Amino acid sequence: MPPYAESISSHPPTMQAPDTKQTLISDVSDTRWKEIRAKYPHFPPLLDINCVRREAALRLPKVVEDYLSNIFIHDQRDSIMLSLILNICCTTVPLNVYLFFNPSHLLGLCTLGFTLFMYLQRFILMMHYAEHRKLFKEPYRTVGQYFLSGFLCCFFGIPPGMYRLHHVVMHHIENNVFDEDLSSTEGYQRDNFGHFLMYYAHYFGCLFLLPVYAIRKKRYKMAAMSSISTTTWMGLIVVGLRTTPIFTLWAMIVPLVATGLAMMFGNFSQHIFVHPSIATMPQNLKSYEFNCALSLQSINHFDNQHAFNDGYHVTHHINSRVHWTELASHFLNNIEKYVANDVLVFDGLGFFDIGLNVFLGRLDVLADHYVHFTKEKKSKAEIIKELKVRLQPIRRNNRLVDAKDSEHNKKE
Repeated sequence: MPPYAESISSHPPTMQAPDTKQTLISDVSDTRWKEIRAKYPHFPPLLDINCVRREAALRLPKVVEDYLSNIFIHDQRDSIMLSLILNICCTTVPLNVYLFFNPSHLLGLCTLGFTLFMYLQRFILMMHYAEHRKLFKEPYRTVGQYFLSGFLCCFFGIPPGMYRLHHVVMHHIENNVFDEDLSSTEGYQRDNFGHFLMYYAHYFGCLFLLPVYAIRKKRYKMAAMSSISTTTWMGLIVVGLRTTPIFTLWAMIVPLVATGLAMMFGNFSQHIFVHPSIATMPQNLKSYEFNCALSLQSINHFDNQHAFNDGYHVTHHINSRVHWTELASHFLNNIEKYVANDVLVFDGLGFFDIGLNVFLGRLDVLADHYVHFTKEKKSKAEIIKELKVRLQPIRRNNRLVDAKDSEHNKKE
C-alpha cells in the first residue's frame, strides 16, 4: 500500500467527498465494498474515487463553466474539458503566435516546455475520450471535434486528422493483435529498450501506413482524409523550414518527436505485460479473458486525476464507451470477472513508472506495488516470474479473427 493511503479510511464510502463538481467519480455501495473486502482482503483503498479532479490546470468559476457547458457540452460530467480547452487556448495558442512573429530558440524552448509539461497528458486524454464519446452538443459537435483533432492537436505535434484512425478505428478494433494493429506490442521483447526504440521508429512509419490500412479496411473516406492531412502537414513543415525555420523547429518538428515518444512510451507501457495465452485463447477481442491478458490496471496514482482515469486500461479495452467517471465503478462492480481472468493491477504506479521500471530491470519494485487478489499474498519471486512470462514476444502463425467494429463503438 502506498504511504499516502495510511491516512485514508480503508472504507472509501466513508471518506469525506469534496465538492461534487470536483470529483464526479461514481462509487459503489457500502454493501458492495464489504463484499469486495471479504473476498479480497488485500485490495487497497481506492483513492481514485474521491480525489479532486485536476484535468484542468485552472478551472473556470463554477457559474461560468456550468453556463458554457449547458451550451456546448453534451454530457455535463465532461464540463472540466471545457476549462481545459480554454486553458490551452489562453496560453499555448498565443505563446505560439508570439513565437511566430518573434522567433527565438529560447522562447521556442520555453513555449514547448510549458505546453508539454502543463497540457500534453491532459490534452491527449481529453482528445482520446472525445473521440470515443460525444463531447460537444449539436450543432457544435463536428466543429468541436475537428477543433481538437485537427487544430489544437497541431500545437502538440500530433498530425491533424490521424488520431481517430490510429486509435479508435485501428487500435481498438484490432486490439493490439499483430500485425493488423500497426501499434501492436505483441512481437517485441518488451523489457528490451532496443525493441522499444524500434517500436518508436515504427510510429513515424504509421504516418504513411495508416492510409494503406484504411484502404484495406475499405474506409476510403478516412484514408483520403488522413492522406491529405499528412501531406499538408509535411508540406507545411517543408515550407516552414524555408521561411520560418525557428518557429517550425519548435512548433512542429520537436513537438512531433517529443509527443510521439511520449505517446508510444505510454502505449507500450499499457501493453507491456501481454500474456502469451492471448494468441491461443478464443479470440473474442472484447472479452474479459482477452483484455485481462492484453493490458493492466493502474490505480491510486496521480495520473488518474490528471488524465481522466486513464489507468483503468483493461476496463477501457473491454468497453471503450464507458464514461471516464465510471471506469473505477465498472472495475469494482465487475471485479470478480477481472480476478477470474487474472487481471494485473498495480497500486500507486502509473504507466510511465511501470515502463521505466521494466526497462531498468526493477521488477522487484513492480512486485512491491502488485495488488494481491488471493487470500494469501504471493511471494515476490512468484510475482516476478509471472511478470517475466508476460514480457515475452507473442508469436502468431496466422490472423485468428477478422476485425469488426464492436457494438460499443457503433453507438453514440
